[in-house]
Amino acid sequence: MNEFILTRHAFERYCQRVERIKRDELVELLRQHAERPTHKKRGYIELAGVWWRYGIRDSVLILYTCYGRHHMDLPAAIRWAKRHRDRINLGGGEHIGSR
Repeated sequence: MNEFILTRHAFERYCQRVERIKRDELVELLRQHAERPTHKKRGYIELAGVWWRYGIRDSVLILYTCYGRHHMDLPAAIRWAKRHRDRINLGGGEHIGSR
């Protein structure tokens, strides 16, 4: 994909879940990896070790949100969580009710 759109939401989630970075630096990093994603399945794409929710419209890749870096098969984990009415903690923070 030569063209892509990084939504504001996706950029904010990247800064929250991966690292703070200038938008133009992230765009350049994504441009370098967009042609050869690590994984791509069912609306999820992994670029440079970072999972994104994406879509394609008129041959343009649109990155809607960033899930961050994960060792798991994120699309399979999200499908499992939906099927079991569960959630995946992407923040890595403390769970509600834990002590």
